[in-house]
Amino acid sequence: MAKTKEAYVCPECGEKSIHWLGQCRACKAWNSLELKQQLAASSKNVPDRANADSLVELSGSASIDLKRVKTGLAEVDRLFGGGIVTGSLVLLGGEPGIGKSTLLLEIAKSKLKIAYFSGEESQQQVLQRAKRIGAVLPSIKISHEHYLANVLQALHEERPELVFIDSIQTLYSESGMVGSISQVRDSCHALLDFAKKQNIPVIMTGHITKEGSIAGPKQLEHAVDVVLYFESSKTENYRFVRAVKNRFGSIGEIAIFEMTSTGLREVKADEALISLPDTGAIGSVIFPQVEGSRVIPVEIQVLVTPTGFSNGRRIGENIDVAKIHLAAAILEKYMGYKLSQCDIFVKIAGGGNLHDNAADLAIVVAMASSFLEKPLDRVYSIAGEVSLTGQVRKPSRLDERRKAMKNLKRDHFIWGGSEKSEKELYFNDLEECIKTLFKTEKSVTGFYAKGLVHTPP
Repeated sequence: MAKTKEAYVCPECGEKSIHWLGQCRACKAWNSLELKQQLAASSKNVPDRANADSLVELSGSASIDLKRVKTGLAEVDRLFGGGIVTGSLVLLGGEPGIGKSTLLLEIAKSKLKIAYFSGEESQQQVLQRAKRIGAVLPSIKISHEHYLANVLQALHEERPELVFIDSIQTLYSESGMVGSISQVRDSCHALLDFAKKQNIPVIMTGHITKEGSIAGPKQLEHAVDVVLYFESSKTENYRFVRAVKNRFGSIGEIAIFEMTSTGLREVKADEALISLPDTGAIGSVIFPQVEGSRVIPVEIQVLVTPTGFSNGRRIGENIDVAKIHLAAAILEKYMGYKLSQCDIFVKIAGGGNLHDNAADLAIVVAMASSFLEKPLDRVYSIAGEVSLTGQVRKPSRLDERRKAMKNLKRDHFIWGGSEKSEKELYFNDLEECIKTLFKTEKSVTGFYAKGLVHTPP
């Protein structure tokens, strides 16, 4: 019989020590180490090969056809790459109240045999939401069970087609605190083992920290097959589900929903998220942003105004402030615009964050438009990457951007690059682009003409 040995284990991070310590060396938690007993390693211990998987040849050992479960939601199925792969473990993260539980019930309307373990809400609360969105179906069974062993036993008995765990932080096993890192990790690996061996897909939700990452150990994202982030628009009533990891499909895909009184409504690929203006406005341009396999038009609005401080402020909504600093520095370097003496406010209308590198040219043009107080002659769709040397490069997936905007009846374009076209404008030099679009030389109009900003030497 194998002997046992004692070790001190931190329930927060799983760090082990042979001696008791007042502070965990890994996660720096105080007075967290607990005494545990475990089997000592011994050469006499013979591994149990009765239930172990055998080594087989890779070629022809298994079918490469993945079986997928259709959710009934076209946006969600496309997000997964054609449906949820059987035996996969999915992690859905999002801020509190963003609609994770509502999305689970929307998927449950597919009439699949579903086991729903709601650790955060009672059965009455889930039933109330299900009635509101029309998801009260006999194919859905719900439980408020928290204990991991009981959850796994119920799953083996019921044999559902799809499992919901809402949320992974509410499950616990024999030892440790509920919601601790060790508990979350152990629960995740137990569910992963169940999903793979029983070939049943599992979707579990996870909390989001203040920093915007999924709470708990980073091992969660490494262990699961698919990681989805549920995001919301601060200015619109839209919800975005983004795939940041997908072992069975492409990453970067995005599903768009609109939150209504009766649940989540799918926003199809051919719907525009913004009301595209008919005429141009100062500091406003349209940028076709690529989101996975689809193109989403967003409106970039820029306001440049003389500052009342020693240094100009940079404030952005749904955009990284570093992009604003970079665009201002490029304009000041190559066009002579003293933007350091101006406040710059940038807003991305239409919902979602601006993260495409091809938005560089659109940001710079909108900023120049506001600074010069000149609108574009027409409302163009603009895309191109601007380098630190003042060169403008061709955007990626240009044909897809062009096709998507033409479907919206917009056929005027400004692209980066050196191609020639009668209906489209191409620029490979930033100075040439600004001079051509606004018919101006360096530093002669706008705030300089009004004397609000000192002209450069």
